This record gives sequence, C-alpha cells and structure tokens, in this order.
Amino acid sequence: MRFALSVVAAVILASALPAQNTLPAPGAQNAIRAIRTVVSDSEDGPAVSGEGFRSGEQVFFSFQVENYKTGPTGKVQLTGHIQAFDPKGVPVSPPDEVVIGTTMSEEDKAWKPKLRSQIQLPSIAPAGTYAIKYDVTDLQTKQTASGEVTFRLGGRSVATADTLTIRGLGLYRTQDEETPLRIAAYRPGDILWVRFDVVGFKHGEQNSVDVAYDVAVVTGDGKPLFAQELAAVEKSQAFYPQPWVPGEFNLTLQSNMSTGPYTLIITAHDGMDSDKTVVAKAQFKVE
Repeated sequence: MRFALSVVAAVILASALPAQNTLPAPGAQNAIRAIRTVVSDSEDGPAVSGEGFRSGEQVFFSFQVENYKTGPTGKVQLTGHIQAFDPKGVPVSPPDEVVIGTTMSEEDKAWKPKLRSQIQLPSIAPAGTYAIKYDVTDLQTKQTASGEVTFRLGGRSVATADTLTIRGLGLYRTQDEETPLRIAAYRPGDILWVRFDVVGFKHGEQNSVDVAYDVAVVTGDGKPLFAQELAAVEKSQAFYPQPWVPGEFNLTLQSNMSTGPYTLIITAHDGMDSDKTVVAKAQFKVE
C-alpha cells in the first residue's frame, strides 16, 4: 500500500499598529530633535494602521531632524542609526546607519533632513509588539536625539521549549482549514492534511538550524504501512534566530485502503544537537 506525500510552506500573517510619538532629545530648547516618525509599507508612504504588515515583508521607517547645526559654509553633518527588535528585545535585522552630509544654501535654511530605513521582517516571527529604536547625532555639535516607535505584528505564536518538541500536531480535511479535526475520519481516496511545529531545537553559528522530520503510518495493530525518512529538511541561517520550524504535508489515501484505525508518526531530528529526536503521534481512521 502506498501514499503520496508533498511538503508545502507555512504562511504567517502579520499586522501593524501606528507608530508612537517620538522622544525629543533632552537639554535646551534648541537641542537637536528627531520628529515626525512614520512607519509605512512603502517609501515615504502614509503611516500604516490596522493590519498593514505580514511576516517576510518590508517596513519603511523615517523621521526628520530639526535644530541641527549649519556650519559657516552651510555644511550639515548628521549620522543616524535605526534597528528593529522583536517582543523579547531580539534584533530582527542588523542596525542601519544613515549618513547625511551636505551643504545648504541660504534658501534651504528651513529644510528638515529626513532619515530613512528599510527593515526586512523575518519570514517566521512571533506575534506581538515590535520596536524600532533610532537615534541621530549632529557631528558638529555632538548632540544626540533618540527615540522608539512600536508596531504590532499579528498572526500566531508558538510556545517555546527547552528541549526538542513537536507542538500542535493536527489532522485536517483540507489545506485551508484552521481548526484540526476533533475526530479524524476519512474515506479511501481522501487527502489527509497534517500540520505541526517543531520548537526547542538548537541554533548554530550565524543562527543556523538543521531540523528534519520523518513520516510513518502504521495500522491499528502496529503493522507498518508507509514510511519516508527526511520527508522535509530545514537547513538555513539568518540574522534573526528562527523561533520554530513549521511542518505541513498531505497524504493521499489509496482508493482500496482498508477501513480501520491508523496511527500517523512524526519523528523530528535536530542536527545541531547530536541528531536528537522527538516523536509525536496522531490517530485517524478510515471508514
């Protein structure tokens, strides 16, 4: 008896909240200030409100500067830094340094420089409140202003674990179903969809991961029917440490499959932890 198996990618949705007010630099009234912060989904676009972002998308952030010094020849020298952080304070991207060095004419004295940054959101990231921290320094006066804005990343989160763990193993009738079947019952010829997440794996250098899983099916009395080792493998590295590895695939039940109970067995492997393994099982029946 044979099954067909295919692996598909998980989709994570994200949402965003409007940016908070900026924090002016302390000191005298004419101290350098960072103003007019905007979190947008396009360069110089309007501020995002509601569900404006998805994981894997880009966030466009900008702010303007006032009370900077203009040198005797109109010289302006500013350096800014911008970086985004997840709800636990982990950086999601490297810090971005923005430099403005120009010479202004007398007609430009009301000009307020704008510092921009384009932030790549991780393809897999937990829901929650994300922060963008920023600063700007006037190299001529050595004054610095800094602040922080937040946006909300929606979607879902998967609880972490101290050891390799399979969470949320569920069986579905279709790929688009959000809730697993309470009673996983199928007919011969049906497609059985499976979703789960692997957490608690180790990260190597440069946040590399090496997670794989095997798939097997046995009958109610333990007779092996199907097995595929390394049905999917996640080997990658990134600036942001991937918090979980999603698993999703389907099994096509043959039209002549015998009725009765069956057990689906998932065995996950962590190649970064001496090939540590963990097993999760789910019951289903063919009627």
